[in-house]
Amino acid sequence: MSYAEAKEIALLRQELRACWDRADRAGAFAPSVRQAALTALARMAQVAGSDNELCAEVRRWSLRFA
Repeated sequence: MSYAEAKEIALLRQELRACWDRADRAGAFAPSVRQAALTALARMAQVAGSDNELCAEVRRWSLRFA
């Protein structure tokens, strides 16, 4: 994994945590929060490629936003 990919994954994790925090404060998933989370998850899945550990992380995050 290159430095750029690792940095992008770190930023995507931050975005997902921010979405999770916004959803906690709102008490439910607002459409805009859900859309932002799904966008970050889609990009993370794309970057993960065939990395089993990152794919598992994407699945765990997707369960949280389901």
